[in-house]
Amino acid sequence: MSGVAQELVVEHHSIDERLADVVAGLDEGEVRAEAFRAAATELKHHIFVEEEHLFPPLRAAGMIPPVLVMLREHGEMWGVLEMIEGLLAAPSPDAAVLREACGRLMDQLDAHNLKEEQILYPAADQTLAPQDQESVSTALVDGDLPGDWRASMAPPR
Repeated sequence: MSGVAQELVVEHHSIDERLADVVAGLDEGEVRAEAFRAAATELKHHIFVEEEHLFPPLRAAGMIPPVLVMLREHGEMWGVLEMIEGLLAAPSPDAAVLREACGRLMDQLDAHNLKEEQILYPAADQTLAPQDQESVSTALVDGDLPGDWRASMAPPR
């Protein structure tokens, strides 16, 4: 893998490491809410970049079924992110419940990232036009998630 695919994989690893830190804290009886929020922000932005910049040209290249699977999984993960955010908003979050929810999110990410890294990212390196690759790369370094943007298949609020 090279180019945009490698950039996306690097971000996967960053998100995984942040979430592992949150879980390590929970295993030690410490709720690391700010660490979770940083991981969630990075993951939400990553999902935004994929849905708005990576997936449209991949769909145009004929990769509709794998993109639809990724969109569905993004929606599922978004729901878990929001559930965890709700748990953290409680005055005294239950560490065991948070641990289970974070573990669920990490399991979802493991399976999801594997598919992206084996199927979609190599296709992106091979099929995306230079301007589409540049769009993804630029969006990755722009850390702002627009307004009230949500994953396209996120559960209703």
